[in-house]
Amino acid sequence: MIRHLVVISSLLLATVSSSRELGEPDFSSDEFVERFTASYGVLSEKEPPLNDIEVVMLKKIAPLLRINKTQAQNFLQSMVTSEEKHSASFNYLLGNIYFENQEFLLAEEQYKAAIEGFPDFQRAWTNLGVLKLRSGDTKSALIAFLKAVELGDTKGQTFGMLGYCHYAEGNYISAEVAYNRAVLAEPNNLDWLEGKAQTYLKAERYVEAIRMQDELIARSPRNAEYWLAQTNAYLRSDDHQRAARNLEIVRSLGAADFQSLYLLGGLYSKLKMFKPARDAYLDAAKYARPSDVSFLIEAAKLLVHNKEMSAAQELFDLIDLQSATPKDQELVDYHMIAAELSYHNGQTQAAIESLSEAETIDPTNGKLLVRLGQLQAETGNRDKAYLLLDRAEQDPEYEYNALLTRIKLLIEEERFSESQIFVSRAMKLNANETIQNLYTQVEQAARNTRE
Repeated sequence: MIRHLVVISSLLLATVSSSRELGEPDFSSDEFVERFTASYGVLSEKEPPLNDIEVVMLKKIAPLLRINKTQAQNFLQSMVTSEEKHSASFNYLLGNIYFENQEFLLAEEQYKAAIEGFPDFQRAWTNLGVLKLRSGDTKSALIAFLKAVELGDTKGQTFGMLGYCHYAEGNYISAEVAYNRAVLAEPNNLDWLEGKAQTYLKAERYVEAIRMQDELIARSPRNAEYWLAQTNAYLRSDDHQRAARNLEIVRSLGAADFQSLYLLGGLYSKLKMFKPARDAYLDAAKYARPSDVSFLIEAAKLLVHNKEMSAAQELFDLIDLQSATPKDQELVDYHMIAAELSYHNGQTQAAIESLSEAETIDPTNGKLLVRLGQLQAETGNRDKAYLLLDRAEQDPEYEYNALLTRIKLLIEEERFSESQIFVSRAMKLNANETIQNLYTQVEQAARNTRE
C-alpha cells in the first residue's frame, strides 16, 4: 500500500492540470508583457551613455516604438548593422522588439551585443535572463539574473524569476531568500508565493509548505491546483487523513480526475475506510483510459484484499487487456484477481485455471503458488498441492506462508510427526507465540498418536 501511495503521489505531482509548474513565471500573461515592454528607453545610470547624435536618434525612435514598431525595427536594424559606432542601448531596444515579436534567438543576439558593448548594462542582463529562463536554461538564466541584481535590479519580478532559477537548480535556501524579496516587493503576485511553497515542498520542509499553501488557498479557495499541491505535502508527511480531505475538496470543486480519485481510493483503503475507498475507485473508473489498465488492476487488487468483492468485480469488468500492453506482473495480478473473484462466486475450478495462467507467466511467484496449492488441496489434489508448496518454499518472501499451509494440510491428515519438522522450520523464520503454541500442540498430538 505504501508503494501504491508513493507512485500515485508522484503522478499527482506530475499531472496537476496546468500548462506550467506552480511558481514558474507566466511569460504569456498580460502583466508580464506590459512590464517587459515598458523597459524601452534609457532610464538607469547602469546603462550606456548617449552622445548628442544618439540622443536625437532616440527621440526619433521613441514615438515609433509606440505607434509603428516595424518602422522602429527597420531603423534600429540599419543602425546596429552599420559600420558607424553606436550605443549598446540601440541593440537593447532592437532586442526588445524582437522579443515582443517572439523572435527569441534574434533578441538574445541583440542583448548579448548590448552587454558586450556595455558590460554593466543592467536591464540587458535582466532581459537576457528572461530569455534564457523562457527557453528552460535555468543555469544561464540564473547567471544573468544574479548579474542584474549585482548591478542594482531590485524589482520583485527579477527576484521572483531568480528564485525560480535557484529552485530549478536545487538551491533551495537561495530560492527562499529570493522569493522572500519578491514577495516583499509584490505581495499580491501569487507566482512568488507558489514558488516559495514549491521550494519548501522540494526541500522536504513539509510543515512550512503546508502553511504557505494554506495562505494560497485562503487567497484563492477554488483553485484546485493549490489543494492538490497541499495534498502532496500531506502525503509526504504521512498525514493521509488530511490528504484525503483535500482530495474530497478537489472532487467537490469538479476538478477530480482519474489519478486524484484513484489516489483517494488508496488513501481510504490505507485508513481502513473501505466503503469510501470503493466509491472513489468506481468514480475513478469513469475517467479511466486504455492506458490506465495498470491502475485499474491495482485498485481491483486492493478491493479484493479488503473483501469488497462486488466493487472489485465492477472495476475488473472494465479492464481491457487488448487496449493496452500490461507488464508481466500486471498480468499475474490480473489472473490472481480473476481467481479470487471466481472463488468468491463458488467457481473453484475457474479460480484454479486463472491461477494456472498466472503460473505460466511467473512460475516462481510464492504468493500465487501458495494460493494455487490451497485450491488444489481443497479440490482433493493433495499431491499436486504439496508439489506447489515445495516450489513456494523457494521464495523467501512466502516461505513462511507456504510452511504454514503445508502444516495445516498435514494436521488435517493427522500426520502430526511429519508436521513437526515443518513447524520447526517455521519457528526458525518467525518464532512468534502462535507458532510456538502450535509446535507444543503438534508435539502432544504426535505423542498421543504413538501411544
